[in-house]
Amino acid sequence: MRRQDKRGISVGTVAVLVMTCLVLAGTVLIWLRLSSGRMPDLSHLHTDTAVAPEGPEDQADEVRGQNLSADPSVPPASAPTSAPSAAPAAEPEEYSFTLTVAGTAAVEGEVRKNSYVSELKTYDLSDIMTLLKSELRSDLNVVFLENIISDDLKVSDTVITGNMADMLKAAGFNMAACGFSLSWYQAENGVSDTRMNLLERGIRPVGIYDENDQNQVRVSETNGVRYVILQYTDTIASGIRKKMAKNNMSGMVPEADPEAIAADIAAARSQGARAVIVLISWGKVGKAPDKAQKALARKIADAGADLIIGSGSRIPQGVEYLSAVREDGSTASVPCAWSLGTTLSAERGSARRLSGYLLHVTVSVRGNSAARIGELRFTPVYTWKYKQDGRFYYRCLASGGSAPDGMDSDQAKMMKKAYDAVTDALKDSPVTQR
Repeated sequence: MRRQDKRGISVGTVAVLVMTCLVLAGTVLIWLRLSSGRMPDLSHLHTDTAVAPEGPEDQADEVRGQNLSADPSVPPASAPTSAPSAAPAAEPEEYSFTLTVAGTAAVEGEVRKNSYVSELKTYDLSDIMTLLKSELRSDLNVVFLENIISDDLKVSDTVITGNMADMLKAAGFNMAACGFSLSWYQAENGVSDTRMNLLERGIRPVGIYDENDQNQVRVSETNGVRYVILQYTDTIASGIRKKMAKNNMSGMVPEADPEAIAADIAAARSQGARAVIVLISWGKVGKAPDKAQKALARKIADAGADLIIGSGSRIPQGVEYLSAVREDGSTASVPCAWSLGTTLSAERGSARRLSGYLLHVTVSVRGNSAARIGELRFTPVYTWKYKQDGRFYYRCLASGGSAPDGMDSDQAKMMKKAYDAVTDALKDSPVTQR
């Protein structure tokens, strides 16, 4: 009888299996140690793309702690990477606003008398300046005013009714420089009435202030540019000056004192003004700038003004750049317009006294650099007088073009003389006609 064979796992097979398990276990331990105790990323087992093993440089970086990820599930980079190059700094954006300033406007003499409508017992000034509206296209349009505006005070060559404020508004002015030799002629009532009439029409007065608030440093902002407009009067009559001082009201019409102007400019800068524009009523009627006027202008420039614009002589005068030396030792070139002449005048005997110009300026700032005054341009203007239905009328208009409809030959000749007076005054000035 044959014996049945017994089949099973041999000792050799068991030994091979044990050795295989030991090798696998050892491999896992080595892998874990090399990975600083992190489990290996096995995601590549589910793709067809093989992942290259980490090289010695990567392992060394891990040991030094220079290539460790905050997320333990993310393996270290296969190779060190260089830092991205910094992007070039963006150019600072430029901000700017446009400014137009007109010379003296005064409703007096024949203009006032011929504008009175007896049937209505009022003054009709509404159309006198409307022909200038197309020239006043700036963000800020300023006029030098030489009248007190009041409906309560007696009308004279100095005082006119609130109709004048309507006239300025209709033309497009939104600021009036009100300081002139007779601003305080009717004491605080005249100043307050003028301010009220202008403010009610949306026109900001400068150069005259409320008796309870005589601080003229007020920062404005237009199109991203912070600026201050200051105005001073250098022609206040001595008698009026004494009365103002006696009543402690000198600040209602600020005088052109160099130290006070310098203090105001410093205050404007401290409040963040990037541009400071100084308007000033100065000079003698019909006369060129004298030594005192020129010395004052240089002190204003040195004090930090970016632009100086004058009126008061009632004739057009030139523009020049003043070399300024600031307190910190820096230098600047400051444009100064000595006089813009007249925008509205009753004078008929002299073409120069009937003429003036609008000064057009762009004020810009970029980054932290100083304010920049752009190209200076001008528009000559003239006060036209004509007769219709037995009454005289007055119109302010640009004088550089052809004569308007209805202008007779004599007035056309006078307008040409007024234009020549402006261009002659500016022939050596750094300005161009618009």
